[in-house]
Amino acid sequence: MRTSAVVCTSLTLVLGSGCGEEPLVGNIGSGLPAPMEGVYWDQGESDPKAGFRALMGFPTRDVERLELAIQAMYDPTSASFRQTMSVDDWMAKHAPAAEDVEKVAAWLTSQGMTVQVRGTNRLLLEFTGTVGQFNAAFQTTLHDYERKNPSAGRPPIPVYGSLSPLIAPPEIAPLVTGVVTVDVPPDDKKLPGEGGEIVIATPENVAESMSVAQVAHAYDVDGLYALGEDGAGVKLGLVVGATFKFKDLQSFWRSFGVNRADPIVVQTMEPIATRYLETTLDTEWAGALAPGAELVVYSGPDARNTSIVYTFNEAVGRGEVSVLSSSFAHREETEAPIIHDHFNAAARMGAAIGMTIAVASGDSARPDIPSTSPYVTCVGGTRITLGTDHEILAEAAWSHAGSGKARHFPIPWYQEGVVTDSEGRRAVSDLAVQGSATPGYWVYYLAKWDHYGGTSFSAPVFAGMMAVVNQHRAKQGKPPVGLLNPLLYQSTEVQKTFRDIVTGETDLFSAGPGWDYPTGWGAPDIALLAEALP
Repeated sequence: MRTSAVVCTSLTLVLGSGCGEEPLVGNIGSGLPAPMEGVYWDQGESDPKAGFRALMGFPTRDVERLELAIQAMYDPTSASFRQTMSVDDWMAKHAPAAEDVEKVAAWLTSQGMTVQVRGTNRLLLEFTGTVGQFNAAFQTTLHDYERKNPSAGRPPIPVYGSLSPLIAPPEIAPLVTGVVTVDVPPDDKKLPGEGGEIVIATPENVAESMSVAQVAHAYDVDGLYALGEDGAGVKLGLVVGATFKFKDLQSFWRSFGVNRADPIVVQTMEPIATRYLETTLDTEWAGALAPGAELVVYSGPDARNTSIVYTFNEAVGRGEVSVLSSSFAHREETEAPIIHDHFNAAARMGAAIGMTIAVASGDSARPDIPSTSPYVTCVGGTRITLGTDHEILAEAAWSHAGSGKARHFPIPWYQEGVVTDSEGRRAVSDLAVQGSATPGYWVYYLAKWDHYGGTSFSAPVFAGMMAVVNQHRAKQGKPPVGLLNPLLYQSTEVQKTFRDIVTGETDLFSAGPGWDYPTGWGAPDIALLAEALP
């Protein structure tokens, strides 16, 4: 159970579609949830006049060849080592055919619905309409569900669900993976203006939580700062829902002595109507650890599955950044297989084009998605104790760190023979960074200082540091790191650059020598890692 001081990295768990049961049998996949005790409660059939938004998914072509190519790209003994694909090459070989996407779009339009946006990589498109139109098109009946709100005292979240499968015409079904998500429409209110001023002043009780300098020192990214490297020339991306106040960002950065440019915001879907603490902290901390990097924030309208799944896919599909972070996590047992698969399809493309994707492991001591994808680096959490001179006195596994054996994905090639007790499943975490609410991290949100914990911080902190590593590599004439995991699991030289966490535990797993579930290979020494990576 999360405390109030822990930011919920599983925010979209309560806002999106999910399914903890066997999927209903139709001729296309469905991300709609069925009733689930303690999570989803069926409230009856939905109003046919009510609106919806949904994602239609399309399959990656020639997956087997793509996965073999990725393995070779990250194998130092292969002639293809570090020879990643361009976006154009991936599109030519593996993207769904444009004519298939347009055929499906035309069918949706013929059913009275509207196609809103198409993913750059053609793996997803968003369509909208009324519940009645959806029911008629897919031969089903949407139901109103209530989903449990994890915040004490807060009302349940309204979502759509279904008791029946989805059926598409025989000429459409073979072209798609299915309907990945179905959600209520986004808020259509206008985003309020920022107001206020940039305030440059650290919190009065600043020693109560971690500052930017303390984090940089704890993980030795300041060893690269000493070389004049701060992420310059590197593009660092974030996947978020909603947005932030630019004045909050600059107040945070300048108060901690960080001089950096505002981020570029890419609106991926509908207009944004609100601001989130999660989005603010992701941006503040990723930007702070890589002050010279160009920060690109990919923003969906909110934290529901339709927004986050599409935005994650779009952030990869555009191929603009070399490092990407996502802290909007979902408890895996509540999400339908098709949602797992589409996060994974996007992450697989990211690995193919040389992108490092850092994902928060979650804060429930259980695996979350998309962190269980084999093509992302799952960042778990530790509890760090610092001395007055920023030295590390102790670091242990955090009791809430998301970790365990994935339900949906088999063990990837790089974990074979290394992780021996996962029953043939993908095992997480891969590494860990401070996540505990004690000491926690400072955040400046809506013109107020506060401090929190959670792997919501761990992932953007690690992503920011990896952006600095990529600048270091560029100065040496080396390509970006891309998928870190194969070398992390197979190279003893890389493993030596991680501080082994051997104490602490969750309710299921304990930290210990070498790899373990809560902390993976441990906490990185970024300056050493930058030198060890081939």
